[in-house]
Amino acid sequence: MDAGKVVSMLGSAMNQAPRVLVVGYSALDVNFSVHDLAAPDSKQEVEAIRLGGGGPGATAAVALSRLGAQVRLVTPLTDDLPGRCQREELLAAGVDLGLAPEYPGYQSARAVILVHPATEERTIYWSRGDLPHIPAALMDPAWLEETDLLYLDGHEPEAALALAPLARRLGLPVVLDAGTVRAGSRELVATCSDVIGSRRFAPDLTGEEDPVLALQLLKEMGPARVGMTFGKGGVLGLADEVPVAVPAHDVPVVDTTGAGDAFHAGYALALAHGQDFPTCLRWGAGVAALKCRGWGGRQALPDLSCLTGFLRQASVRPLAPDLQPFAI
Repeated sequence: MDAGKVVSMLGSAMNQAPRVLVVGYSALDVNFSVHDLAAPDSKQEVEAIRLGGGGPGATAAVALSRLGAQVRLVTPLTDDLPGRCQREELLAAGVDLGLAPEYPGYQSARAVILVHPATEERTIYWSRGDLPHIPAALMDPAWLEETDLLYLDGHEPEAALALAPLARRLGLPVVLDAGTVRAGSRELVATCSDVIGSRRFAPDLTGEEDPVLALQLLKEMGPARVGMTFGKGGVLGLADEVPVAVPAHDVPVVDTTGAGDAFHAGYALALAHGQDFPTCLRWGAGVAALKCRGWGGRQALPDLSCLTGFLRQASVRPLAPDLQPFAI
């Protein structure tokens, strides 16, 4: 499919606002760039230290809101300083926190992210704090009656497993951002319609290292569509019998933090608008690329108009070698 058709599809979606329910993780990120790690018991000055909201589910919620979706976020929040900062930023981004349970007196999640400009990579040190996981009993099936798509990041397995099967029975798409295999991952995959994972997720879950075979095994667990992201090498997807590969876009990269969250948000938005599988992958790739122009997970997230213009003229990077036979 050419860029013109993708842009035309984007244009037809401009006046629609899909309703997305996100269940996942929120954190406060401390982000700075490093060229060399400091020696033990020494000090090193850095150009700037930046604070901002993070976490896969919460960042995807912000991205979806900026793209024009109506977003409700189910995430545990507390009243410490990082928790108050997260709440303020999410509300300012237009994310509805009316369904987010509050746990006063707990320590909220946070992360320290070291960005390596020379390699376009980052290293993350993170802690969940002591916030409890959201129990299944707090999930209300009635929430799904006002939802067009359910979005999960796997960090709240009990809550996710309470809602996902109900959503599937209602015919709603259920998208899983599958970053890392953790407790409940196998059960959650089986309840989702769309599972797009990191490069390691499908191999680690299935035990199969070949990307195509790993995706085939992942799809056999229940999802209709599966995928595997390769960062700047593109994304490999499988919906029917033939895998498809979509390249990453070529942009000046400042920080890749949150690129996967942005990809999944773009993918989910396209899916909510009823787009076909390759188009969903392309929207995801476009949102991820635009995010990488700025620091942190949210600074450079695009609105739909920005995404439209970008996809009209953006150049792409070479596909990873494993993906080249499946280019479309």
